[in-house]
Amino acid sequence: MGKEWKKTGHDLDYIFEKDGIFYGCEVKNTLPYIDKNELEVKIKICNFLKIRPLFIMRFAPKSYIEVIRKEGGFAMIFETKIFELGQKELVDKIKRVIGLPVDCPREIPDGIIKRFENWHNKHK
Repeated sequence: MGKEWKKTGHDLDYIFEKDGIFYGCEVKNTLPYIDKNELEVKIKICNFLKIRPLFIMRFAPKSYIEVIRKEGGFAMIFETKIFELGQKELVDKIKRVIGLPVDCPREIPDGIIKRFENWHNKHK
């Protein structure tokens, strides 16, 4: 759309459009929370680009989720750490030995997509 964020070295993982609404998507598939400063910068990028923030994260404190919601965005939380499909042997070992919620799915589960679609349809 002819705009470029130059204030910091940050960017968004994805920008996509659904039903004429643009989303700035940030995916955090890590154990620790997203850094609060990084969260704030990503929201500023979305505001600058006039797009809705979408954060897909393994975990986040309620205060982060509320910040995202107040900015018109959506925080999708999932518990399972995702690995590349080729890491199936490692994932099976992590599940068996440590018991962490990990997976290497071939595709995004329908339930996750449905949660976003339900939210999107309510906020069009």
